[in-house]
Amino acid sequence: MENKFSEVMSKRTDSELIEIVAKFENDYQPDAVKAARIEISKRNLSTAQIENAKEEIRINELSQQAKEDESLEIGQKIMFFIFFWGIIPWAIAGTFKANGYSRKYKDAWKFMKYGFLGFICFNGLIFLIAYLTL
Repeated sequence: MENKFSEVMSKRTDSELIEIVAKFENDYQPDAVKAARIEISKRNLSTAQIENAKEEIRINELSQQAKEDESLEIGQKIMFFIFFWGIIPWAIAGTFKANGYSRKYKDAWKFMKYGFLGFICFNGLIFLIAYLTL
């Protein structure tokens, strides 16, 4: 009987197959992992090819980690501080999260909160001054 994942795994790169077998084995169905192992054996990968695939996986992990740790630029911080209300800054913050920029997402919401608190304090100060001058 043909494994339903055989065709899918045959289209994967060497790095993806090795990553499935070595790193994400518990995230995939057993038949999918089995199909990945069969595909690796069909390709007769040399030790050098396997090491290159592992290095590619490591490089991808490092670049993903760098992406997650990337902070907002000063202009973006100012923009989120000033324009804390509305759908547009919220949507921009959401795209950060969707694209894997975890720190940018958190920083965007942090500066929107600071902008809101600054707005409240500024208006409270204006009302206090107006009240005291009456």
